[in-house]
Amino acid sequence: MALDKTSNTATTDHLPERADEEQRPEEPRNPSAAPTDTATEPVTEGPAAEDHGTSISGRQGDDRAAGTADGVGPGAAAVVSAGLAVSALTGTGIGDMLRARSEIVGQIEASVSGGAVDQVEVLYGRPWDTAALVNGAVALVAVVIGGMLLAAQSGRPTTRAWVRAVALGGVVLGGIGLVVAAGMYLDLFVAAPELPQAPQLGG
Repeated sequence: MALDKTSNTATTDHLPERADEEQRPEEPRNPSAAPTDTATEPVTEGPAAEDHGTSISGRQGDDRAAGTADGVGPGAAAVVSAGLAVSALTGTGIGDMLRARSEIVGQIEASVSGGAVDQVEVLYGRPWDTAALVNGAVALVAVVIGGMLLAAQSGRPTTRAWVRAVALGGVVLGGIGLVVAAGMYLDLFVAAPELPQAPQLGG
């Protein structure tokens, strides 16, 4: 009976030791393989990153919209200047109507007055001068618009190149139109027609 008590006592003494070993965490077998801290850049995820991306894209969108809005007005003005300059060289509908009206008025004056008026002047000179004045006025407007646009956009490096090119073309063509209109009005290119003098009868 004494032997049995001793064996039971020895068995119970070893149980706590095994329990302690099971509760202890396992130590790494290779201490040199312990993980080391590596410097990595923090990755921002979540609402903060989304807000940052949204603000950048929104800012770029606003810049593009502002640039588009700023380029619409100057571009339209440049096209208007070039169109008016071309019209001054080729003639406008308003000029044609005023010239036709002047011709009709000259015909009426010639028919009413008979030979008392210079028919060449009323039938040809006045309509010619009217067309020259209208073309000159259109060319002057083209030069003014193009010149003001170039002066306003000279200090803005963001202005597109085609806007300046079209505005410069309008100024150049408008200047040519002014020269042509002045030559027409002053009869510099062709002389005004004249009636031949009637032969004098001797006697």
